[in-house]
Formats: sequence, structure tokens, C-alpha cells
Amino acid sequence: MNPHNRSFGLDFMRAFAICLVLIAHFAKTNEFFGFWGVEIFFGLSGFLIGQILWRNFAGTSQWTTSHVFNFWSRRWWRTLPNYYLFIIVSLAFSYFYYHTLPGIGSFSKYLWFGQNLLTRNRDFYGVSWSLCIEEWLYLLFPVVLFTYSSLIKNKAASFILTLITFFVGCAAIRYYLISIGDGDSIRTVTLTRVDAIACGIAVAYFFVIKPSSLVKKQITFAIGVIFTLMPVIIAYGFHLTLEELRQDPILLLVVPLGASLTLPLISIWQPPVQTPAFILKGIENLSLWSYSIYLSHIPILFTVYRIMDPVRHHLFGNLMSKVLGLFITIIVSALLFKYFEWPLTLKRPKEMKS
Repeated sequence: MNPHNRSFGLDFMRAFAICLVLIAHFAKTNEFFGFWGVEIFFGLSGFLIGQILWRNFAGTSQWTTSHVFNFWSRRWWRTLPNYYLFIIVSLAFSYFYYHTLPGIGSFSKYLWFGQNLLTRNRDFYGVSWSLCIEEWLYLLFPVVLFTYSSLIKNKAASFILTLITFFVGCAAIRYYLISIGDGDSIRTVTLTRVDAIACGIAVAYFFVIKPSSLVKKQITFAIGVIFTLMPVIIAYGFHLTLEELRQDPILLLVVPLGASLTLPLISIWQPPVQTPAFILKGIENLSLWSYSIYLSHIPILFTVYRIMDPVRHHLFGNLMSKVLGLFITIIVSALLFKYFEWPLTLKRPKEMKS
């Protein structure tokens, strides 16, 4: 939470990503914005995790199981408390809003992030699909890296082979599911999308860990913007719908790669000198609260909708329900971050240096 240790550019991107998700869910006609929001989050996660992984890995004479467990523990203290808290919230929300609860067998999968492993589960805790992808990356990447480093002494080769394994493996699973007719929801299936975060790891390795010039970062930024907007370019050029393109197996790699390629330049971006302090603080806070916002906004929004249902058929009533839902989401997320998410994050063990 120390602002001196934060990157304004990455804070801006995280705030921008959560705003895209909110726009998508607060106005269904803009639903595709949520696609870009989540893909940006994947790129950001990989970009930051890649630097942490390489720092841990390269700083040791040998990458041991102790290093793997240290990495897991630090990630899990950061991500799991909020995830499990909102499982409980989602149970209450599902009972209140839909008057139903998931079966024991289905619910148990949520406890180990198995709900979307090879098929899309849409019945409960819908936003958790993206968290499954992140958690399985956190789980699998250090294990694969440990395996390669046990066989190959060259650290760079081990790291790159680990990346290649994820790209090839996820692509193979995507095309397998498509071949058997299960490709209609591959965007949200865990084992088809772990490479989205690996994109950020790869970009962090090749453009940050391996020093690159400002010009190179500017070029990759331009390429990244084009890749990120590729669905719009293709939709306009070939008269396809964005919904069709959202499940395209190639674009599902190109878009998060594009988002990741923008980050080496964005990470060194400084705000304009005359930027008002309240704007800078607002961007930082949105970035800090983004995880809680992502998890809380759906149950809050739809609960407000249910309570205000008698007036939502009027334009003003509908607008007020959205404004109130957004206001409550921000307040709840700020409190969650301050009194729950951040205190538990501070309990994680120190990073192993050697």
C-alpha cells in the first residue's frame, strides 16, 4: 500500500480494467467491454507474477520445493481469503435471489477451483471462472518450472521451456474441446486459458527482466494495442459479431498477449505533472480495491435491483438502481480491502531470497 512502491501506469491499467468490467455488467448492451477488462487483468497478473517468479527462481542456486511452497503461500494469502469469503456471500445471494443452492457435488468443486476445469459451470459464483485460471497458473507454473530445472541446469532455458509447455498445452486442449463440439465456452474453461496469464509472464521475461530500450517498449506497446483491438478489427473487416470472436481459439491468445505487450511501457508511465491529487488517489484506490470490486459487484448490483424492482421500469428508477449499486460496491470494497483483504495479505510469509 506504500505509494512509493507502486507503478502509476499499472495502477491505471488495473483501474481501467475493473471499470470495463463494471461497464459490462452495469449495462448489458456493453457486455463485450468485460471481455477486454478480464483479459487485461490476465495480462497484468502474468506481468507481475512473471517478475516475482523469475526473481525467486534466478536468485537461487536451486529451485526447491521450499521455494515452490513459499510462492504458493504468498499467492494464497493474497487471493484465497476474498475468494472463500465470497463463496459464502454467493450462497446467501443465490438463496436470496434465485431461491436455490448448489448441490453438494457441484459446490465441492468450488473449494478447490475445479468448477470450470474442462467445462463451463454457469450455475453459481459466476465471476469465479477467471480466478480459477489464475489459481491454476499459480499452482502449476512453479511445479513445471521445478521439473524442468531439475533436468536442465540452464535457468533461462528452464523458464522458457515452462512457458512453451503452457502455450502448447492450452492450445492443444482448446482445439481438442473444439474438435469434440465443446468449444462454445472455451473462454471461461480453466485449462484452455492458463496461457492467457503466461502471456504476461513471457512479456515480463523478454521485455523487463531482459533489459530492453524505450524504443523497443514503444514498438511493443503499439503492437499490443493492435492485438488487443484485433476482435474489433476482424469484426469490422469480416462482418462478424464480437460474441463469435470472443470464443475464437486464436484471439483468446492474441488479446491477452496484446494487453501484456502494452505493459512494459505502461509500467514506467508517470502521470502528468499537473494531475490533481484526487485523481491520482482515485486511480490508486480503484486499483487497490479492484479484486474486492470484481467479487462483490454482481451480488450487490442484483440485490439492489431486486429491492428497487418496483421502480426500475422507469428510466430514472433504473438509473438510480445502477448508481446506488455502484456506490455500495465501492464502499463495501473499500472496507473489505482495509479490514479484511489487506490485513490477511500482510500475514503471508516473507519471500525466499535464496
